[in-house]
Amino acid sequence: MILKDPNKTILSPMTGNPLPENLKAIHPTRRRKLTDVVWVILFITAIGILLAALPGYARHVSNFQVDAIDAPPAFVKAMRVASMLASIATASLCIVLSAILFWRKRDEAMAVFASFFLLGYGVIMAGPLEALSAFEPGEFTSLVFSIQSALTITPIMLIFCLFPNGRFVPQWTRYAVLASLVYIPLGFSLTQADLFSFTNPLTALVGLGYFVLFPLGVYAQIFRYRRVSTLQERQQTKWFVYGLVIWLAFSTLASIPYVVLQNLPTGAPQPWWSPLSQLGWFVSLMILPLSFAIAILRYRLWDIDILISRTLVYGALTAIVIALYILIVGGFSELFQSSGNLFISLLATGLIAVLVQPLRERLQRAVNRLVYGERDNPISVLTKLGERLETVIAPDSILPTIVESISQALRLPYVAIMLKEGTEFVLAAEYGQTSASNLTCERFPLNYRNQPIGMILASKRGGEDSFAADEMTLLQNIARQVSVAAYAVQVTRDLQHSRERLVTAREEERRRLRRDLHDGLGPSLASLTLKLDAARNQLKQNPDETDVLLGELKSQTQSAIEDIRRLVYNLRPPALDELGLFSAIQEYANNLIRSGLSVQIERDGEFPKLPAAVEVAAYRIVCEALTNASKHSQATECNVQLKFDGTLNIDVRDNGVGLQGHHSGVGMFSMRERAAELGGTFDIQSSSNGVHITACLPCEVDDV
Repeated sequence: MILKDPNKTILSPMTGNPLPENLKAIHPTRRRKLTDVVWVILFITAIGILLAALPGYARHVSNFQVDAIDAPPAFVKAMRVASMLASIATASLCIVLSAILFWRKRDEAMAVFASFFLLGYGVIMAGPLEALSAFEPGEFTSLVFSIQSALTITPIMLIFCLFPNGRFVPQWTRYAVLASLVYIPLGFSLTQADLFSFTNPLTALVGLGYFVLFPLGVYAQIFRYRRVSTLQERQQTKWFVYGLVIWLAFSTLASIPYVVLQNLPTGAPQPWWSPLSQLGWFVSLMILPLSFAIAILRYRLWDIDILISRTLVYGALTAIVIALYILIVGGFSELFQSSGNLFISLLATGLIAVLVQPLRERLQRAVNRLVYGERDNPISVLTKLGERLETVIAPDSILPTIVESISQALRLPYVAIMLKEGTEFVLAAEYGQTSASNLTCERFPLNYRNQPIGMILASKRGGEDSFAADEMTLLQNIARQVSVAAYAVQVTRDLQHSRERLVTAREEERRRLRRDLHDGLGPSLASLTLKLDAARNQLKQNPDETDVLLGELKSQTQSAIEDIRRLVYNLRPPALDELGLFSAIQEYANNLIRSGLSVQIERDGEFPKLPAAVEVAAYRIVCEALTNASKHSQATECNVQLKFDGTLNIDVRDNGVGLQGHHSGVGMFSMRERAAELGGTFDIQSSSNGVHITACLPCEVDDV
């Protein structure tokens, strides 16, 4: 399979070398056919090598010197057979997984590369080539070790730099892969003796390749995971890295006994555990193919985070227990100059038994903090959230800071806050990534004074079906704390929008006044001057025409006066200055008597001189309420009550049929806006028994 990076450089899947120019022009269909042919050839070759190696496995078992191991012969034979079966099982597993990947994911470059890699891994690393060396135990054995040494660094570097989407990230990693090609001829020059000879320069160069190139590959995976990968790719990376780490750990542990056995004196019997080292090696080889296949095919089947958590806890606990046992037994043996003392062993066992539970709890908390964040420490989460909010200056940064803090504190892939605008929820801030497989987010409502103002959306971690109970409680408590901040942001935004609307309305009103004065009243007054001059000129010569002209001047003057009155009325109703608030409302109500509406206006208590803005808002609200009662509610009676107790309270009730079938229009919006502009409240309730409108307008007066 040909892999392509973003810069269109076409690479070979097996070596990572740039392909020749003549191969770049191959049609995609021809490339796919060529890939299919190559894979089938390698697949048949791998099966052939495995089948040809079966007699070699039997010869390895039969020719093995049982007496060379300090253990019962039956035990040695059983371990050799188990090792043979483990090797065959590992090779067969790799071949089967390779076929599954190639069959099901032929359109994905990384899956095809993995299928090629598993074919080579199953034949070269899992043991069939070593079994063939039973027929030619001399040079062929050295050749097998040389092949293993040559084809270790480059394929693994390719996996590090290309997994999981088949592209080089960062771009410079391609040069690290090209550098790893140097180790292919270097590995072929190694022999089995050179591989474990630490004074050999070739071995030193191979070790240098491990210590230089592998950290670069690890960095490439970290860079990709943190900055490039999607949520799905991150889940795949977790499986791949988990399997690779477990494989490296097991293979390292299995290699330690092998190195020890190579350094035994000539002719010395091997310890009883020596057959176990080979069995452990072949069993450990199964880990990488399984994790590789799961990462590509079934990465959503199990919860990898829980698996990683348990592995870290119990792996670290096992290592600490072993280290403590060795330290205690060795220390007491050295202190009391005794070895093999049963009392020291029992003492060490007792101390470890006492320490193991506290150690497990501490390790579990540390791993939980690594995987789940501060889920187990809710006070810390709330404290850090409060500290971050204290440093926020701009109101627009409050909600983004909240979602970022929640996501980072609890290791959640996606957190968002939605605020209520009317009847809908609108996205206000978000942090992280969500995928199609994890669109179902848990919702945590934001309430202020028992009124819903929004919600927090929190996406579950990959592989989790739901949040834990304590995590749900923590998020609910966070939602309660965030509600106040969200309400403050909402009020600030509403205030900003109100200011924008006020500025817009003011400028629109100025433009309207200018247009009316410039296009209407101005030309009318200018023409009056011209007509007056014409009337003066014709006064003595043609009295009849002068009389007609003066009549036109009178009509035009009356029209100009009406325009001036209309402009003045739009600025402020004249009735308020001429009659006062209550008489002005009564005058407006008298005009509705013709439509059959009887209006009763009640005044509760003494009223001070109200601010002009409050008078205009109250007048407009009452007039609009009376108009709605007459036109829409079809009421016959309407009661208006005004009360002042530090604020102006307006109460309008009618006995109509309500606002059935009538949606909130400009009038309703205008009443609500006038109350909101003064910092007041407005409420309307409609039923079959009529409409009830209440408004509260705060105002400051000098003398009540």
